[in-house]
Formats: sequence, C-alpha cells, structure tokens
Amino acid sequence: MAPLCYRRHRFPPEIIQHAIWLYLRFTLSYRDVEELLAERGLDISYETVRRWVLKFGPTIARRLVSASAKRSMAFGRECAANARPATGVRSCIEDEGRPLEAGRQGQASNYRKLRR
Repeated sequence: MAPLCYRRHRFPPEIIQHAIWLYLRFTLSYRDVEELLAERGLDISYETVRRWVLKFGPTIARRLVSASAKRSMAFGRECAANARPATGVRSCIEDEGRPLEAGRQGQASNYRKLRR
C-alpha cells in the first residue's frame, strides 16, 4: 500500500494517527476524542477529528484489519501445530481467554463505522 501523505496538515502524523486510532478502536464519539486530546494539551476540534477519520480512516482501518488477519493466521497455524492429536483438541485460545473466532468478530465491528 502507498504511504499516507500528511502534507499541509497542522499536526504531526503521530497525533493524527492517534486520534483516528482512538475513534476506531474504542466506541468513542468525535467529541470524546476531542476531550481526550484536550486532556493531553492538544487543542483539536471534533470537526478536525471527523475530517481526519473520513480522509485517513479507511486506509488505516484496512491496514489494521490486514495486519490482524496475518497475526491470527499465524496464530492459527501455531495452534494447529501444537494441538494434541490424541484428544482431538483444535480450539485455540487467545491471551485474553476468548476463542480465536470470537476475537475476530468483536474487532471487525469497530470498523463498521467507516463503511457507512
């Protein structure tokens, strides 16, 4: 994928990416993100956050989904290699204790905001 171009933006890419990540990862409103950034000393309006999410959000979301898919595929291969054939156990559990499939479903729901 082509790198994102942050030219002509007032804030550095790290701040823009963090604001987008906050909005996409947690079910926050634009105003909630604005308040969180204000607590850190950044004066960014919710309208700016909205514009960033509309401009950069789909690309960042695609990257996050593809990266998590690659990780889960590698994790699934590792679990299949470590499964005990005598018992027939093929279910893989993540670190948090949720089944692998449930983890994927919960994460995908956060990115539905961009598909509207």
